[in-house]
Amino acid sequence: MKTPALEAELREFFERFDSSGADVFHEQFLSLDPSSATVVTRDQLRAVLPKRAQMFGSVGATGTRFRDLAARPLDDQHILVETHWDVEFADENAEPLTLHATYLLRRADEGWSVVVYLNHRDIGSILANRGQAADA
Repeated sequence: MKTPALEAELREFFERFDSSGADVFHEQFLSLDPSSATVVTRDQLRAVLPKRAQMFGSVGATGTRFRDLAARPLDDQHILVETHWDVEFADENAEPLTLHATYLLRRADEGWSVVVYLNHRDIGSILANRGQAADA
């Protein structure tokens, strides 16, 4: 059952998500987007995080900011959380960009961890198209 305390706990989890890096992910997790489904290890994720930051930086993005969530508990250990993130840009006049992702979280003794990560859009394509538009 979703309670105000659970929603506050989830908000805190996602608000510190960027600073936590790969540590909030399960040792192995399923990563999905419109074109792929891949089992990824935490170490593999750690290895690609700098490339992801570079990809965002290439279009002037300085980070992401958690905006909102909708949570649906599945059982005592699992919860499905749909999220929206605003991409922040150095240029405050840049066209806004919002990312939409859904996570399946599993509760363990040490807290929540991501076991499924679903990007609803292909982030690489979005950023590549944005970069091409800026170059035009």
